[in-house]
Formats: sequence, C-alpha cells, structure tokens
Amino acid sequence: MMLITRALLAFTALLLTWLPAHAQIAFGGTPIGLMKHRPWLEPAEELVLPEVDAAALIAEDEARLAAGIKGPWRFGFNHAVDLRSSNSGTWTTLRNGDRVWRMAITCPGAFSINFRFNRYVIPEGGRVFVYNDAGEWLGAFTAASAGGMQSMGVTQISGERITIEYHEPLAVAGQGELAIDRVTHAYRDVFRTLKDFGDSESCNINVICPEGDPWRDQIRSVAIITTGGSGFCTGTLLNNCAQDSTPYFLTANHCLDADVENWVFRFNWDSPSCDPTENGPTNQTVANCVLLTSSTTTDLAFLELSAKPPADYDVFYSGWDKSGATPDSVCGIHHPSGDIKKISLSQSPVGQANIDLGTGAADCWQVTVWDAGTTEPGSSGSGLWNQNKRLIGQLYGGAADCANSVDDYYGRLDVSWPLLETYLGSCGDTLPGLGEVPIPILYDAAITSIVNIPVLICGDSVVTPIVTLKNNGIATLLNVTISYGLMGSPVNVFNWSGSLLPLQTANVQLPGSSLHRAASSYS
Repeated sequence: MMLITRALLAFTALLLTWLPAHAQIAFGGTPIGLMKHRPWLEPAEELVLPEVDAAALIAEDEARLAAGIKGPWRFGFNHAVDLRSSNSGTWTTLRNGDRVWRMAITCPGAFSINFRFNRYVIPEGGRVFVYNDAGEWLGAFTAASAGGMQSMGVTQISGERITIEYHEPLAVAGQGELAIDRVTHAYRDVFRTLKDFGDSESCNINVICPEGDPWRDQIRSVAIITTGGSGFCTGTLLNNCAQDSTPYFLTANHCLDADVENWVFRFNWDSPSCDPTENGPTNQTVANCVLLTSSTTTDLAFLELSAKPPADYDVFYSGWDKSGATPDSVCGIHHPSGDIKKISLSQSPVGQANIDLGTGAADCWQVTVWDAGTTEPGSSGSGLWNQNKRLIGQLYGGAADCANSVDDYYGRLDVSWPLLETYLGSCGDTLPGLGEVPIPILYDAAITSIVNIPVLICGDSVVTPIVTLKNNGIATLLNVTISYGLMGSPVNVFNWSGSLLPLQTANVQLPGSSLHRAASSYS
C-alpha cells in the first residue's frame, strides 16, 4: 500500500523556520539585530531607568519573611513607563519595504529584566524579539504567543540592557501596535549567574535527587509563576474528568494581583544534577491566563492557561483526591525563593486547621513537620500530594524553614471542590493524572532540517534548498509530497519516492525556486 503524505515547507529570502501547530510563547527564528550579515538598521532609541535601592528592598523582603508570609517571593522592582511603537523607539525601513522597530531599555545594575506589553497587536507575519548585549534572545513572539489576548507578559532575560525588536512585513504595514507600561528591574539573581546554589536555603532538595524518583510525573506538573512582574509563586497543572488536557492550573489566592491575566508560567526549571545545583531550561514558558475562580476560605486561585503547554515540554496533568481523607504521608513540590524546583517530604499524618496568616482565615491541611526539605516564600500556591500521588491542596503559608521545618498550611481541595467541580467535572472522589502519552501514528512524514538557504540575498536569485525528510510513523514511507515556496508566492511541489523505514531520514534536494518576488517577512 502506498500513501502520499504532505509535508509543508515555506521559506523567505533570508531564513527558514517552522511554525508549530500549537500556541506557545515563542516560535523560533533569529532577530534581525543579531544577524551576522544583517541589513542596516537605525540605532535603537534607549531609555535608561533610575537605579533601585536593592539593600532597602531586600530589607523589606526580610521583614515579610519574619512575619511568616510565604509569597509571592519578590525579586524585582517595577518601573512604570509609557513606551509605544508610535511614540518611542526607532523605525527602519528595509529595502523590500518591511519595517523594523527597535527600543532599548537599560536598568543599571539589574541582574535581569522582564516587562509587560499592555498593548500587543501583531498582524500576520509580524514578529517580536527581545535580546540582550550578550546575544541571548527570546522569541519570535507572534499573535499566537498571547493566546488571543492583546496584552502579554514577557519573561526574564539576563543583563541590565535589553533591546525589543518588532519586524512588520510590508503587506501589513501600520497594522501592528506595541505598548509597554511596566519594566521590572531584578535586584535578585533569578538565574543564579553569580553562584552555584540558589537563594533558597541549603536544606532544600533538587527534584532530580533520589527523593524525587517516586514523584517524576508530579514534578512535571509544577511551574514557577512570574506574578505582577516582580514576584514568584508556584502552581500545578490539574487533570479533569474529561481528561482532555485543558490547561487548568491551581495556585494560591494570596498570589493574585491585578495583572493575573499576564502572568508567565515556566515549566521544567529543574536542575539536571542533584549536587551541585545547575541551571535548567528557562524557555519552556506559557504566557497569559484566565482566572476562573478564587477564594480566601481555602486560599484558592484556579486558572486556565492561555494555551496548552507544547508537547515538547512533556508536562503532566496531576491527579487529585477530593475525598477529605487524612493522608498517611505527603509530598510538596515547589520553587522556594524563586529557586530551581525542589521537593519536600513528610512521613507523618497531617492535621486540619482553620488559620489566618494575614490574608483571611482558611481551611487547611497542617503539615506538622517536614522530614526532608522545607518551604519558603515563592513556594506559595504549590501542591500537596498524598501517599497515592493525588493532589489534596495548595500552600497558603506557615512557619517552616530549614532551621525549624514545622507547621505549614495548605488550602484543602475537598473544601474548595464546590468551586472547582464546574471545571474539573464529576467522576468520583479521585482522579489519576494524565501524562500526555503519544499515540503511535501509522504515516507521519516530517522535515527536520533545511539547509542551503543563504542568510542574505540581494537581487534576483534561485535557491535550491536541501531538506532532511524523517519518517516519524510506524509504517514505511514510499511517497511523500513536499510543497514549498516563498510566503505569499505560488507553491512549488516535489514528489519524492523511495523506501524510508520508521525513524530513518533521507536528504532531499528540492528543485530551485526563483526569488525574484521578494518575500514580505523574515522567518
């Protein structure tokens, strides 16, 4: 039996890129300002923001910690700004008529910078990048990165100076609109660039350590949240009765702020080694969410992320137990002090308590003592799992630290349930987790690389791309149709035939394509 499978290939006059089928915060590519042989660009207008008094801010944080407040853990100072693509920055018109807007921002002495687009309107083909002076970048961000919203938080990038770049194709000239109303100066080293261990205390245990082995699935459900631009909390993806991967997310009510819809969620920020702690991936993020329900009576905040985390994040949707049964032992997974993900374990039954830690009385599970690890500011909102690996609550606060790891309080899922049932469904007292196990596909052709494309082309030319064809299916590929061409131009079709076994690859040279009709955007 022969099957023709279509693999779609699109390229422009400068670079090639693949756009994933799912919405996620970044879609790859390289900013024009960092290309080795880039078009000439006007120097970017620069805004230098005032210095911040880091010592005074840290003293305020220590006072909050002494009062037993567990979060959000503050790492930065928010500057109010009014930067728009219409009143700030520098525009450059390229030879093909495309336009590039760039704005540089300096926060003297900052360890990193993040910010919020309070207006984010990107037309088709438009792309946004953020990069620092070390050549690191975030993006490309597209309209899909904001999950259908017209505002978007942008995660941290290291250094005290960043450049924001927006590339607008000629075909959509004037349709894009960007505005920035907040820039966050990180006075703490959130990426641990100056130390081997993070800001959390030394008794905390990296999730990669042996203590985490029984909890590998649950670990993948936990994300660190950038709240209000300048703070960190923790939360957990939850499974629902439909088991359809709806990205429901549980955290703490006291983490909420007026900017909740523009929170940024970073998954899998885990150290790859137990000791010493090493940095993990920082680019597995999802931006924006919708607040579905909240309550002070269990310190509950329940969200839906703007997009399902992509398959390559390999997340887990945690199971839960709403029965109210007292567990024999518990586990907490969290980001203490905004640090890389940690795990805490208690081998004792928990108690019940109604307690007010400064944000209202809440019905809680009381962890009387942690036998391994602890919690800290930044752990707020993190999940508590029972011995059956079912989530039963989220962290409200408490007195626990490395010196005396006792008395932490978690809002009870069983008490919260009347608010959650509308979203999670009715399917009994317990539900197992959902691990995103891929279903084998019989025929699945993919293009895994594209080469022989010049970085910069001037004038008429012909490009003959070479692609790597891979068989990701479980049946032998005999025929594949590859469609390719310039964006906005007629599509070329090449019919490949051969015998490609599962997981095998083949290099395929495509017939030349004329570039006399210049593409209207970079990819």
